[in-house]
Formats: sequence, C-alpha cells, structure tokens
Amino acid sequence: MTARRLLVAVLLALAVPGGALALEPPMIIAGGQLDPAYPNADVYIGTPATPTVPPGPACALAQHYVELVNAGKYLEVAALFADDATFLEPMRPTLHGRAEIDAFYTKRIGAMAPQVMGVSFFGNDSECMVELALQTVIGDEKRWVLVSIDHFILNDEGKVQSMAAFARPSRS
Repeated sequence: MTARRLLVAVLLALAVPGGALALEPPMIIAGGQLDPAYPNADVYIGTPATPTVPPGPACALAQHYVELVNAGKYLEVAALFADDATFLEPMRPTLHGRAEIDAFYTKRIGAMAPQVMGVSFFGNDSECMVELALQTVIGDEKRWVLVSIDHFILNDEGKVQSMAAFARPSRS
C-alpha cells in the first residue's frame, strides 16, 4: 500500500464510527448514506431523511401503518387489514384473515416493540411499496438499518387486502 493510500485509509477510518478501516466512500440510497464500516448490512449514517409520500390512499395507509407500529397500537395496525386479508412473508407461513393478523401484531410485533421508518414510498391509489428501516442498537449506539420492502394492496373499501413483507438480504 502506498503512503498516500495508507493516509487516505487512516483518515477514512477516523471518520467512520468505531474506527473501522473503510476504503470506499459511503453509498447513498433512499434516506441517506450507508455506513461503510458495516459492509454486510445497510446501516445508515445518522437518521434517514424523511421521504415525500406520494398522494393517494395506499401510501397514506402505509404511512399511517408506520405511525401506528411506532406508537405500539398493534390492534389498530391489524384493523387496517380486511377481514379476509392475507399477509405474506416469503420465509414464514402466510397469515390468512384478521384473527391470524391480529395475533401476529399483538403477540409477535408487540413483543418486539419496534421503531420503524419509511425511507421511501412508491405507489398509487390501490398499491404502495414502502422501504422500511428499523432502529436497533449496534455497539452502544442507536442506528437505523434497512430491513424490508413492504407491498400493500388495498381493496375497494380502503383496507389492506394483501401485504407482502420482503426482508432485505445480507449484502455479503
């Protein structure tokens, strides 16, 4: 390694939380910059920027979903779903109907009490995709990590008829 590259590496390491040696600049994505100290995870540098939510009922519902999750109002989250709704997580069994969806939000999500943020929204009147970041602790510091892309499809009554939550794969 040349003296110049070594100096650049040291300067970058000093600028990266935790002092990890990083030779690449931060990647910029929806919400802001990713921390190069974590090459195998999508960890933001700082708090992600608040996105513009497209007009229309589907993305308004997706934004309200995020607000309710953060407020710990899990029965109200489940009430966004139609009685015959489906909830798909490709790596888990599909949930069918409000009883299963109610139980999922009150027991599983309620036990985790997550804080999430929509970092990008894309949609129209009947469908919305939202990219979600989760606040987590890394080391002793609260950080935001991209965790999923959720796809909401509304029925004619404005309830979620179908939701698919696609977990982000590792960047390894």
